[in-house]
Amino acid sequence: MAPMLSPPPPRLPAARILVIQFRQIGDVLLSTPVLRALRAAYPHSHIAFLAEPSPARVLQGNTLLDEIILRPRRTTWREDWGLIRRIRRQRFDLVIDLIGNPRSAVLARLSGAPHRLAFARFPRSLLYTMLVSHHQPAPEYTVTKRLRLLEPLGIQATDLTPMLPYGTREQDEVTAFVHTQAITPQDLLIGIDPTHHVPTRQWPGASFSALVDLLSTRLGARVVLLWGPGEAEAVQAIAAAARAQPALIPAWGLQTLAAFLARADVFIGCNSSPLHIAVSQGIPTLSIMGATLSANWLPPTPQHRAVLAGLPCQPCEQNHCGPPLDIACLRTLTPETVFAAVEACAPWVPKLQRRQAARRAHEG
Repeated sequence: MAPMLSPPPPRLPAARILVIQFRQIGDVLLSTPVLRALRAAYPHSHIAFLAEPSPARVLQGNTLLDEIILRPRRTTWREDWGLIRRIRRQRFDLVIDLIGNPRSAVLARLSGAPHRLAFARFPRSLLYTMLVSHHQPAPEYTVTKRLRLLEPLGIQATDLTPMLPYGTREQDEVTAFVHTQAITPQDLLIGIDPTHHVPTRQWPGASFSALVDLLSTRLGARVVLLWGPGEAEAVQAIAAAARAQPALIPAWGLQTLAAFLARADVFIGCNSSPLHIAVSQGIPTLSIMGATLSANWLPPTPQHRAVLAGLPCQPCEQNHCGPPLDIACLRTLTPETVFAAVEACAPWVPKLQRRQAARRAHEG
């Protein structure tokens, strides 16, 4: 006789819901599957999202939301109290705190919402009414973890895809760019994000330059380098050091970057927000991992892969690395190793399969 399954908990009534994720573009983007699940469970509820202005850009045009509430990056407690008063006036029934830091915990507690949900982190746990375990026995993709936070609400969600919508204006910008670069639909188009502000996640620029040349000479790929605010000079230096002369994207917004990645065949890069934007657009990705655990940041599907040196110290989850290692996990990862990992993506990239076949025929 089959075991009886316990029924899911009853759905919590909530006419007004507030979701909190203050910062990081990637973290806000990776919270959008939570919004999808909430909207499916609460189709008529008012759903608001509280974030800082820069990461809140990924929510522009998101039809799942009724409201975006902005909190400046740096605030005093006095300014936060003004924000709390504004939130209290909205009379939210439910607050879901995805970030769970001290300020968000206090804000959730003072919001006036009778139901406050977060991951258990003592002593902040005392400020919530519903808690979910922060830890799991095995590594967990961060989107899976965030969706697990909804289980006390009776929501079982399985769609892990982040959402970053764009419109015809962004598509037209991308079309104009690829036309200027003489990139055709037949070209194998690879977008590379070669920068990260954390040293233990930054593959050396010289290695990226060498990888660009390998992709160009061996696969005939058209490589486009991605960059964001404050990164132009570093990316220009990487491009200048490559013989293949890769193109650089213009100073695009996040929605236009999403439109470009939707047109690309493969994404390669560090573990940062462009990776998650690429995932949102459904293209295969290859992440160059240093100190971070890839299982936490990559969807559990074969077309999203990581390449790493495989040193015993990986992953250390540290932002700095001193002697005697000096970030050996990234320094010893060779362009040839990363190139081989790119070629291993062929089952999900038809153009790459054709380029490999042509290369083998030429060498034979």
